[in-house]
Amino acid sequence: MFDRSIQQLTQKPLSFIGKFLLKVFNPNQITFIGFFFGIMMCFFIFIQSYFLAILFLLLNRFCDGLDGVMARQTSPTPLGAYLDIIFDFVIYAAFILVFSLQNEGNLLTGAFLLFTYICTGTTFLTQAIIQPQLDFSQQQDENQKDIPKSFIYASGLIEGSETILFMVLCLLLPKAFPMIGFLFGILCLITAIARVIIFYQKYKFK
Repeated sequence: MFDRSIQQLTQKPLSFIGKFLLKVFNPNQITFIGFFFGIMMCFFIFIQSYFLAILFLLLNRFCDGLDGVMARQTSPTPLGAYLDIIFDFVIYAAFILVFSLQNEGNLLTGAFLLFTYICTGTTFLTQAIIQPQLDFSQQQDENQKDIPKSFIYASGLIEGSETILFMVLCLLLPKAFPMIGFLFGILCLITAIARVIIFYQKYKFK
């Protein structure tokens, strides 16, 4: 919901940092580094070092924004887009898995969250696949100033920014994971349903 607004604010500082890092790293290497930070976050969750987990979560999300900026400063590749999407979904799912394994009381919430993640993920990726075939990109408002992406980005109530906020709240209040997770899962489900309804209404006569 807030992704586009936040991206407009972060592009300039990330571009500045990216120009220097390109002298040492390529965008795909930053993607792999970010994935490593995400794995470290999961490790610290498992040993209940939540503040360190927050640190590595922020590093992971920083790299996630940085690799795309660096790619646009050179030339985006299909491999980069592929790795970026795959690693994001793996880390999001691993976050839920680690919380579920850590405490039996989190299992039901974890299962529900993974179900809603699949719902939001499939509506997101399916629209990214089908929408270009309907020439959606050519029908967009010429005045819209979205950040260029390697795929069509399906917006919704729950996007990346809201997911990061959810993860930070869980790490700050780990005992409240069942309640926070259930509420977040409901919002994810609403997002998935809304995407299907909006897409159907827009293209039912195509």
